[in-house]
Amino acid sequence: MKHLTILYIFLLSFFAVQGQEILQNKMNTSNIKTVLMYAGDDELSLPVWDLGTEKPLTLSFDDLDADVKNYYYRLVHCNADWSPSGLDPYEYLEGFNENQLSDYQSSFNTTVNYTHYRLQIPNDNLRPVKSGNYVIQIYEGSNPDKEIFNKRFMVVERKTEISGLSRNLNQGSYFYNDQELEITVNYFENDFYDISQNLKVQVLKNRNWQESLEFSMPDVIKGNEFIFNNFTKLKFKGGNEFHHFNTKDIYHYLENIKDISYIDNTYHFLLSENTDRTFQEYIYKPDINGLFKTDVSGSDYPESEADYCYVYFTLNMEAPMQQGDIYVWGALTNYEFTDDYKMKYNFEQKAYELRLLLKQGYYNYQYVLMENGKPDFTYIEGNHAQTENLYTVLVYYHDYRGNYDRLIGVHEFASQQY
Repeated sequence: MKHLTILYIFLLSFFAVQGQEILQNKMNTSNIKTVLMYAGDDELSLPVWDLGTEKPLTLSFDDLDADVKNYYYRLVHCNADWSPSGLDPYEYLEGFNENQLSDYQSSFNTTVNYTHYRLQIPNDNLRPVKSGNYVIQIYEGSNPDKEIFNKRFMVVERKTEISGLSRNLNQGSYFYNDQELEITVNYFENDFYDISQNLKVQVLKNRNWQESLEFSMPDVIKGNEFIFNNFTKLKFKGGNEFHHFNTKDIYHYLENIKDISYIDNTYHFLLSENTDRTFQEYIYKPDINGLFKTDVSGSDYPESEADYCYVYFTLNMEAPMQQGDIYVWGALTNYEFTDDYKMKYNFEQKAYELRLLLKQGYYNYQYVLMENGKPDFTYIEGNHAQTENLYTVLVYYHDYRGNYDRLIGVHEFASQQY
């Protein structure tokens, strides 16, 4: 009977772990737009807070209902794989984990009205005290079980020095399109227990969690220095530079704007047409690796004075794809593949088309083929080893005493140009 009880408890624990949800960046309502999380005031920065420091993280978003709602927020501590860690809030926070957003302002002099919300972490009500992955959940006070959106961020305790470099992959047919990486992690914490068994290193390409790799065993160990350089595994497709456009000015055609019109009290930006780049030669074009930055001409306050405009995307193709769907993709779509971002084929124009309502600013984007639930980031855009990409290295250590994954290092570096 004792053995059956132990087996029963083991099975319960096993299935509980197996069934843990992975918390994604996710939008659940159409009225919320332009959700950003970043360090300090830099919209392009990685959302990482250094544990114990004073420079905060900033969360901002717009509500197109243009009223004031009782929005609340809470933080969920997560494992390295973004499943909830199971820690109680009092274990990873000082303060209260259910707080109301009180910093908001109405848009000013815009054709599309909205309410802009802003929050900084840490604040007087809440401060993380453990490193690791976090998800902030926004919900209405009347419905705490239904999140409006989730947004990922990280808290780091810097116990490592990390370096990284990229090079062409000199292996036959891969030579022209793959980027191989070498990553060195040097740790300087003395109380780590069996770090080679409790280490996890994640590598992201252009901050895209769907293009990421994870490693646990170093290829070379030299004292406190761990080297990851297995080029058969630590490699990414080079891809291509992002397309870009600029809608900050409603009176002048800036980068890749073909036409601007004003219809039904809203501005409409028609972008220059794009084509399949699969077999085109590589051309270097500076980009911001899939991100965007809000901006508006003649104002220092784009958070509340930038307008919302319709932006029209056009991808010329002689015939529609037979094996999948095409999506506009990047930070402007929250890196999601939902029906809102799926393009429709126009047989008369022989092109895929999509219209998005976006805040004025500078944007990057690409076209992605989705087939059988799997995204192909190079099918339409092409694949080149020369592409400049941004790589993010995250180093986790599983603290067996605290039973959570500590984030002990973060580093970003750009691939080399050839």
